[in-house]
Amino acid sequence: MATKRGRPLDSDVSEALRQAAERIMRNSGYSSLTVDGLVAEVGTTRPTFYRRYRNVGHLAFEVIQHRFGVNEIEDTGALSTDLLRLQRQEVAMFADPLLRNNLPGLLETIRIDESILDLYLTQFIAPRRANVQAVLDRAVARGEVEAAQIDLDWICDLLLSPLLTKALLPVGAGLTDELARRTADLAFQQVTEGSVAVA
Repeated sequence: MATKRGRPLDSDVSEALRQAAERIMRNSGYSSLTVDGLVAEVGTTRPTFYRRYRNVGHLAFEVIQHRFGVNEIEDTGALSTDLLRLQRQEVAMFADPLLRNNLPGLLETIRIDESILDLYLTQFIAPRRANVQAVLDRAVARGEVEAAQIDLDWICDLLLSPLLTKALLPVGAGLTDELARRTADLAFQQVTEGSVAVA
């Protein structure tokens, strides 16, 4: 979000812009999100918008972050059930129309805007990777797996890629609880079989 010196930003206007952006994103999609449309709906001005956001992409990212912040996965006592809880949370996020209907536009914005790419990597991906790492660290502490056999990048890819594919290419069963179960099981097998193979 852009930061400029001057009088303090009105939090009511910021919230109104975010709510208007979310409504447009849910009903019409990312391509319908424009500065002129937002300021007209909220009853403010373009300078007011740009005091808060560099562009609509930054606002859209804030909407997604606001709705889909990362929740720490409660310790269930076992790696398999921890992974399942984690995946159910992620499946619910990708299945929500707010993310699913805007994902292509958001990904294109990430591709062409380095400032939003940085936000995506540091504020969206990094906390989710940390969540996976925390789940795996607990499994190591319980003695379920060996730390040396965990490839965090690979496990994160196994968990994310099928969900992203189903969100972008809605074919077959789609984003279901069965998908959460199967991807969590696959990640569990990769971690535990790797540990067993070297033992």
